[in-house]
Amino acid sequence: MSLGIHFALSSRDATRLLKYKDPDELFEFITEDLEEQYLENDKWSFQSDKAWDAIHRSLTDGKLLYESGPFPLAYAVLGGKPLDVGDEYTACFVDADQVVEVSNALVSVTKKWMQQRYNTLSKTDYGPVSPDDFDYTWEIFEGLRGFFSKAAKAGRAVLFTTDA
Repeated sequence: MSLGIHFALSSRDATRLLKYKDPDELFEFITEDLEEQYLENDKWSFQSDKAWDAIHRSLTDGKLLYESGPFPLAYAVLGGKPLDVGDEYTACFVDADQVVEVSNALVSVTKKWMQQRYNTLSKTDYGPVSPDDFDYTWEIFEGLRGFFSKAAKAGRAVLFTTDA
């Protein structure tokens, strides 16, 4: 399972990101410029580790697809604008206005609701579900919710990446 990272981009970096048209150049910009800059000081990055998969599926229709559920919850991980960075990497961009709506929606997600959604993943290609995996997923989700809140308050866009 691949690891996921969210970045709360400054308006300058968001503008630069969206100017790239060539997948190789975009991949290089993300992995060499943005990752280095934002992971050096984790104030504007959040590592969702491997829980990003269960979080996305639980917030959507259980499928691991871009925007596989209704806005705004579906935009927390694989929603927004998918960016073409080649076949070995995934990147999704959520603009600053959408980040506010996603943040507001994430506040309403309760542990009970999330666990009910998580438990349905046993009927998908997610794999086995377990209480320990849910606890891990919920812990990461709470961190992600706080990250979106911080990004929304700062007026930042969010970029999600994974090497899946």
